[in-house]
Amino acid sequence: MTRLNTAHSLKHLRDDPSRVVVLGAGRDGAAMVRTFQDESLMKIIAVVDVDEQAPGMILAKEFGIKTYTDVEEALMASAPCLVFNLTGNEMVEEVAASILGVGGVIGGAASRFVWRMVTDLKETKNDLEFQATHDVLTNLVNRRYMLEQLQLEVGRCKRYGIACSVVMVDLDNFKQVNDQFGHAVGDEVLRVVSARIKANLRATDTLARWGGEEFLVLLPHTDKITAVNVAEKSLDVVQKSPVKCCDIKVEVSFSAGVASFEELDDNLPVKEILDVLLGNADKRLYQAKEGGRAQVVSG
Repeated sequence: MTRLNTAHSLKHLRDDPSRVVVLGAGRDGAAMVRTFQDESLMKIIAVVDVDEQAPGMILAKEFGIKTYTDVEEALMASAPCLVFNLTGNEMVEEVAASILGVGGVIGGAASRFVWRMVTDLKETKNDLEFQATHDVLTNLVNRRYMLEQLQLEVGRCKRYGIACSVVMVDLDNFKQVNDQFGHAVGDEVLRVVSARIKANLRATDTLARWGGEEFLVLLPHTDKITAVNVAEKSLDVVQKSPVKCCDIKVEVSFSAGVASFEELDDNLPVKEILDVLLGNADKRLYQAKEGGRAQVVSG
């Protein structure tokens, strides 16, 4: 029986060389399960520990990964390519090696090294993804990311007949701030003001740095009247407290243009609807500027 199952295991190794079993479900085992959960190169198919309440066992169950309390049973049933032994028990390693061969078992410091290497790679990948989708100065999402979200949201509005609005915001007289106080103060103004606007939004809303001193707010499930209220409240929050930087107090305001999906022809393609939506917001922003600044225009 053992020989038959071992041969079956070896066939799986050739067919799918990414299958991993973790032996030991303590803190390190749980960390490995979490690390490999979204990793495409390796897939944890089983976790083994004598303690069914070990952290890694509980986490594995949440992720839908099979759990076992017996090493031999787990390996025979799972037919893995590789085993990470985090138990520190040499006998466990011997059992695994007798089934998979010595090269199929990584234990001790080597297993932790692989885990650390994969963790570092994932952190680097996450950092690169963040940099590609976020503005470095404000940590807000950038224009490219926002355009993707806008297309998705307009598509939902068109498909389900729901509301959404955008608010285009531009800081008033920002060039004068840079010219008078320097770019360090100007950068601090951008950080503080964007943080204040974001704090006034819901978790489901998205605030992006649109470019320079310009920001764009996406308000899902929001009609024009509500969007105007949100914009005016944000303006009030920004105006009532000067930005402090380097013993300097800078009074700040913004102009804003509001546009809503409800105003548009939903028979148009998504891209055309989005172009009109952003065009309306931009046009109204400049109306706010021409009308004296520090105000919200919606039509």
